[in-house]
Amino acid sequence: MGKNVTLKDIAEELQVSIVTVSNALAGRSGVGDELRIAIEKKAQEMGYRRKVRRERKASAKSKVYRAGTRIGVIVEDRYLAKYTSFYWEMYQRIVVDASGRGCFVSLEVLTDEQEKQGKLPLLMSDKGINGLIILGRPDRTYLKKLCQTADCPVLFLDFIDEEIPCDAVISNGYYGMYQMTNYLIDLGHTEIGFIGSYLATGSIVDRYQGFCKSLLEHEISENREWILPDRELLTGKAKLQLPEHLPTAFVCNCDFTAGMAAELLIKAGYRIPEDISLVGFDDFLVHGPMQGKLTTYAVDMDAMAHQSLKLLLKRINEGAQEQTVRVVDGKMVIRESAGQIDGKMVIRQSAGQIDDKREVV
Repeated sequence: MGKNVTLKDIAEELQVSIVTVSNALAGRSGVGDELRIAIEKKAQEMGYRRKVRRERKASAKSKVYRAGTRIGVIVEDRYLAKYTSFYWEMYQRIVVDASGRGCFVSLEVLTDEQEKQGKLPLLMSDKGINGLIILGRPDRTYLKKLCQTADCPVLFLDFIDEEIPCDAVISNGYYGMYQMTNYLIDLGHTEIGFIGSYLATGSIVDRYQGFCKSLLEHEISENREWILPDRELLTGKAKLQLPEHLPTAFVCNCDFTAGMAAELLIKAGYRIPEDISLVGFDDFLVHGPMQGKLTTYAVDMDAMAHQSLKLLLKRINEGAQEQTVRVVDGKMVIRESAGQIDGKMVIRQSAGQIDDKREVV
């Protein structure tokens, strides 16, 4: 009888799901100690036998393959060359996680010239990598060429492209910005602007839509005068100009943009948050007056790096499967850049503009 007993048989005996039985017998988390003991006892009583040899063989094969896996990471130089980059930090998290798995990681930085000429990365020339992670979102034409030419699985990290069916891991920009806008409204703000060129990237679209959802739910009208671009669409160069009349708060699509806005506001004599509140996204601000002070939504870089490698290795080991997009939640980090509205705000003149050669991400 023992050889014929299945997980389903045990689940029916105990009135639990097959998944619960499987997790309990495999020692996975998510099953209480009391229930785990009951499942193990029932399995033993019924004569259930796990297919140990097959599982061990598969596990050993997987571990041997993963231990020698080489992962390539590609990022454009405009995200690394001019200032300490969010993507540089993300790359370091990938290296740490990969090291724990016995994998090797190689980084290649793409130049604008390389992208314009359509030259493939050296990482791809000798077919020496088992998987490829792309950071920084290259031009779509070049991105398509990379994916079509690669003879290994490719994963997009921190962006997706609806025209290219590729695995991706992104942060939860929609819900994160929804939370940040809700927070400002809870503080009493009803005049709220959004800073970010939402046509520039899909991630900014998500964040803008989260902002809009919050306004709609609180029956607050969007003022188009306060929806501000923060970059040039073609070059990615940072560019920000504030309107003549300001809201009481701005939701910024990333911390870098929040830093630019703060510089303009402070230069014009505004106090943050006494005169105007700012919130950002990323929890990655390495310089400027708001460093260590910005209320923001922290991206879980460790989780994104972990999920990226986990998904890529699964693709390498198991081959063809449906496109997978994993969304990683972050958390709000409350600091001092957003304050409660006191109803005594005064309208001031525009704080001017910033035309910065750095690119925003």
